[in-house]
Amino acid sequence: MRCLLVGDCHIKDNEHLDDTKRCLQFVVETAIARDVDAVLFGGDLFNHKSSPAERLVLRDTLLNLSVPVLLVRGNHEPLGDLAVFSGYEGVTVAEQPSVVALDNVDVLAIPWPEKAWLAARGWTGETGDQAGQHALGDMVRAMAATRSDPSRPLIVVGHLAVGGAVASSGQPLIGRSLEMALGDLTDLGAVFTALSHIHRPQELAPTVFYIGSLNCVDFGEEDEAKRVVLLTVHDDGTAEWESIPVPCRKWVTVEACLEELDEDVLGHRLERVRGQAWDDELEPGRFRGMNVRYTYEVPEEYAAKFDHAEIERRFAAAHTLKIVPVVERAARVRAAEVAEAKTVADKLAAWGAATDTPITSGAVEKLNTLQEEVNG
Repeated sequence: MRCLLVGDCHIKDNEHLDDTKRCLQFVVETAIARDVDAVLFGGDLFNHKSSPAERLVLRDTLLNLSVPVLLVRGNHEPLGDLAVFSGYEGVTVAEQPSVVALDNVDVLAIPWPEKAWLAARGWTGETGDQAGQHALGDMVRAMAATRSDPSRPLIVVGHLAVGGAVASSGQPLIGRSLEMALGDLTDLGAVFTALSHIHRPQELAPTVFYIGSLNCVDFGEEDEAKRVVLLTVHDDGTAEWESIPVPCRKWVTVEACLEELDEDVLGHRLERVRGQAWDDELEPGRFRGMNVRYTYEVPEEYAAKFDHAEIERRFAAAHTLKIVPVVERAARVRAAEVAEAKTVADKLAAWGAATDTPITSGAVEKLNTLQEEVNG
């Protein structure tokens, strides 16, 4: 039994939709080339309540797959949003926990858990996150126990937040949602557990994996290798799996700065791809077709050295370009001498001394004239 496991797709009708379409076409081509028996999607097919254009993208994918398909509801899909696809031949939609029997394996589908749903069915979780986690564990064990033949190999496909997982930001997810305990998953004895929701591919236990998102959704994922997973379950109940890289569009951050704040060399701009060595000026042609974020840090008085129109011309071949300036605002000098000065002229003189700025007699005369006009 060969299953192709696919993580979060986030189909969204925006400037990145064509890339999502290409990644989904790669799923179809891989399913055909590898002669798979089923394709299992782990949730977040859409990025929000789906539009007609977004549903057409998923429809085309499903119509090109001639094997059974499982769609598990994620946290981005409102309840009922996937229901329209349950009428497609060979497509099963799991909006509630269920066991799906395929030819030679059982699949325990675990959609995004809602505390209210657990409580309404007796797995009470109203008393807090810890109680909710216990309730979630009770639920998956109860669902696994409903299988008619426990000797059949079990695959778990869940859209879950699991304690200890690391998000694309590199930070562990703590307290953001109802978490599943890793031990509750490993106790099920599944030959493989395929998780979605967290976009960074990772192994939590020898048979428990986050598949990762199908493609990048923002620059926080630019260093992640996107994949699908081919799972093969043998007749003896053993399993093996293979990560297959997805040829999705690259997201790259270009960092820039001025070499020195010295008038002799000011304007000598350095650039680099994040994490790589600095260069005098990157060749923009290498970023053709990529999503580029151009970021720079510069003191306020030198911000004009980074002409946005010029940057846009250089990176015109990129698919998208986002310029992110970080301008260090000039600090206002506040000295005790300025505060203590009695007259405006004395304050100007004190400010000049504090900032090492020459104050001419002409400037003092103009200031006195303005002060007389103000005082009327």
